[in-house]
Amino acid sequence: MYRYNKNTVLIMIYDLIIIGAGPAGLAAALDAKYLKLKTLVLDAGVAGGALSQSYPWKGVDSYLGFNNMTGKEVAEKIADHVKSSGADIHEMEEVTDIEGTGPFIVKTEKAEYQANAVIVATGIRGVPRKLSVPGEQLEGVDNQVQDPDKYRGMRVLVVGGGDSAADSAIGLYEAGASVWLAHRRDELRATDENREKLEESKITLLWNTEISSINGDGKVESVSLVNNQTGEKSRLQIDSVILCIGSAPANNCIQSIGVKTENVCIKVDENGMTNIPGIFAAGDIVSKIKRILQALATGEKATYSAYKYIKNPYWK
Repeated sequence: MYRYNKNTVLIMIYDLIIIGAGPAGLAAALDAKYLKLKTLVLDAGVAGGALSQSYPWKGVDSYLGFNNMTGKEVAEKIADHVKSSGADIHEMEEVTDIEGTGPFIVKTEKAEYQANAVIVATGIRGVPRKLSVPGEQLEGVDNQVQDPDKYRGMRVLVVGGGDSAADSAIGLYEAGASVWLAHRRDELRATDENREKLEESKITLLWNTEISSINGDGKVESVSLVNNQTGEKSRLQIDSVILCIGSAPANNCIQSIGVKTENVCIKVDENGMTNIPGIFAAGDIVSKIKRILQALATGEKATYSAYKYIKNPYWK
């Protein structure tokens, strides 16, 4: 179904639009297909979310039945499952704006769509944060590790104190890089498993350490460090710097229509609905536990809640 707006722009009409094609968005889409909702999935990248975009090389061991598979392999498997159901998935199509109070108009760089309900499942990875130090623009400074093997034999400094930093450091070390992990505090916010792997490895941990500058002629050659407790300064010869210091929220189009957020997360009720009736959220964007199974569960909950909302008062 479609209609034209006042500017004669063709608008395709759906029951439900899902923003984000990670595990939560794909689970929501599969359930929507089962419930016979005319559904569109939009993603700025490729289907699979962080599994395929941020950790394609990392082994997945917390998803029942998918052991000995990489993030990319799991992403491809679940994406293929949903695509085979006939779900309408538009990859490489970023949402730029949402208008209305129901039905909603969802705008992208390519088209405009209408839906009675919207599920936001964009994940929490927004615009990577910067250190804002000299040399951050040099070749060899990255915000994620796409392929650890590319760093084999190199000297790499990972900056950060969470699981993203720990995962990157461990992956690089296992691929054959010499790795340093710098954190501005004296303890990591990482899982026990990652802590154990770090302790068992030869990764050098630099506690209470901050980067004052990244040095080099066109590409990274060294970093200048300072201990924020003692004031001691040092210089480390390095080939690459990986910044795992979080990201700034990329929920501008959501916040612009009044959806309430807290830090990088969207606030939802027990049914997965935001403070705006008809707009739901699922996945890492709402969950304290960032795991695939949690994402799938919240995606399914959001779809059933959206179904009840769309079918009201015939379904309560």
